[in-house]
Order: sequence, then C-alpha cells, then structure tokens
Amino acid sequence: MTSTQPNDQHATAGISAEAASASGTTSNGVQFSDNNDDQTCSPPTHASGETADDATPESVENLYTPAMLAELLGVSVRVVRRWQRLALLVPTTTVMQLPYFDYASLAIAHQLAQWTQQGLSVGSIRRQLLAFGDRFDSKGDTQFPALQEASLSVDGKQLLLRRGEHLVESSGQIRMDFDSDETTDASAATLRIDEHIQSSSAADPSTEPELSLQSMVEAAIDAEDGGDLTAAIDWYRAALANHGPNADICFQIAELLYRQGDITGARERYFMAVELSPMMVEARANLGCVLAECGEFNLAIAAFEGTLSQHPEYADVHFHLARVLDDTGNPASAADHWLQFLELNPDSPWADEARQRIENAAPILRI
Repeated sequence: MTSTQPNDQHATAGISAEAASASGTTSNGVQFSDNNDDQTCSPPTHASGETADDATPESVENLYTPAMLAELLGVSVRVVRRWQRLALLVPTTTVMQLPYFDYASLAIAHQLAQWTQQGLSVGSIRRQLLAFGDRFDSKGDTQFPALQEASLSVDGKQLLLRRGEHLVESSGQIRMDFDSDETTDASAATLRIDEHIQSSSAADPSTEPELSLQSMVEAAIDAEDGGDLTAAIDWYRAALANHGPNADICFQIAELLYRQGDITGARERYFMAVELSPMMVEARANLGCVLAECGEFNLAIAAFEGTLSQHPEYADVHFHLARVLDDTGNPASAADHWLQFLELNPDSPWADEARQRIENAAPILRI
C-alpha cells in the first residue's frame, strides 16, 4: 500500500475536513446536474417538500443508487443517468446530489432497458411518451387509460398505448388488436409516465443563445449519444471556458475520460469536482474508486471515509471501502463495512460478494 501523499491541491481538497463542511455551489453560482437540468444553485425540492440534503438516513435503506440499478440491469451507469436526466426515471429521494430509486423505479428502468434492447433510442422513447401525454391532455378523453399507469407495448420502434381493444401510436394512429383477448405480449408493461417528463420538455435549447450553458451541454450530450466521446469532452471543456468552473460538468468530463481509458485525467477531474462542490458525494466516491484503481490505496481509503463522514448511509461506498480494506490486509475493518453494507441494502446486486467475503474472514475474525 502506498503512503505517498501528492503535493498538489487536488489531493488536499479532495479529502480535507474543511471540504466536508463547505458549500456545494460553484463559483459562478450555476449548477448543472444530471438530477436537474435547471441552472440554479438551490438544491432540488422533492414532493415531500424536503431538499436534497434533508433526506433522512432511514429514507435510503433498501433503495438503489444509479450504480446498483446499472448492475442489476446490465447497463452502463451513464445510461441510468441519461434516463434520469430526461426524467424518464425519477429519483425517490436525493441526498447530497446522489439520487436514490425505489423498487417501482427499478421496474420502470427494467422496461426502459428492454425497450432500448429492442432498438428504441432513449430520445425516441421520450418523444413518444411526450406525444402520448400531449394527446391525452389535449383531448381529455376519459376512455384513455391514465398515463400515470399506462399499458404500453412495442412494435418495431413504435410504442403502442392500449385503449380498450385498440392499440394507439403516439401519432394518434389507431391499430386493431385482434389478439387483445390473449395473453399480453412479453414486451408490454406498466410504465408510470411522470409529470416530470412534461415539465422537463419546457426548455428548448434551440431557442436559447447559441453559446448558452444549456445549449453547450445539450451539444455534449448529443455527441456522447452519437458515440463521439472526444467531441463531448470538447463541448464540456468549452462550456467551462465560456461559463466558468462547474462541478457537475467536471464530473461529466471525468466520466467520459474514464470511459476513454484516461484514468489519470479522470482522477484529476473528479478532484476538481470535489473541490468545487465538496458535498457532491458521488464525485468523491468515484474519486475513491479511481484512486484504488491507480493503486493509491491510502488516498482511496481517505476519500471513501470522507464520503461516509458526509453520508454514512451510502451503501456503495461501504462496499468499495470494505473491498479495499480487505484487499490490503485489513479484514477486521473491512468486516464492519461489509456488515453495514448488507444492513443498508441486503438485496443489492453486490450482496453475495459481501456475504462471501464475511464468510471467508470468519476464521480470522472468529465470527
């Protein structure tokens, strides 16, 4: 285990006690987030009226982080974040900018994953759901099933909404369903079309100034969706150059650099995100993972412990910290975090590994 501490300011800011109590607002007062496309410096408010940092510890037990959802569904974390950014997937609660999802959200995410595997793009899914919502709202037709509990199926790249014995396309075209009395197709599922989708469509980047933060972020997202990660990074860098430091954009750059295999670059961008927004626990957690991958285990442990000092119920971090402690010869300390991880989320996709690690350590720990 290395004991070397980098001399640069990134390492100091990334794990310092001062950072844990600092404000999470960027220096220019603008906050871009996967959780909320609004460019404000206020934390998002949930239906209960509580803000992101007000969520109680009990509220996150047995809930899923984006990483857990991704593991369960066999998709990339970026895909889950994309669903959330487009309001196809709405967090149950948010703690320090970290979204949590319940079992109902898992079911929706599973359906979204199935649809994308069937060839529908995320953008197409969103456009069709919005079209269904607009059509339902404009007609006020009570024969339509409530869109909050709409029965939707897929035919090719077209979503179909059941209306009695008929299936309706998002364009309004009605199809006869001669098999309506038979078992519903496996692709059919119940999806809650949330009002958040409607509200998130209000901002149209094409109507904004050419170099607005929103339009530049949208350009980066489009480039990423098209598979051009370099162009996406360039757009995010240009946004920083034009609009000033922004923790969320640094986080996005770090994610893209990591996907390109630039671990060192990702490490530095995660450090910058934590410097700009010390309460962004997901950035601090990802920093710990990258530091561990770089073999900087002491720094990784410090980053994980700093994250848990801010958000003790962050199950993912208990898991990653336990793994690093276990792999570096400290099974006793690791066992504490394995147990806390299992207590917080016994149904996690990583629970089996945690139980196996505890079992392996039992002879040493005499438990």
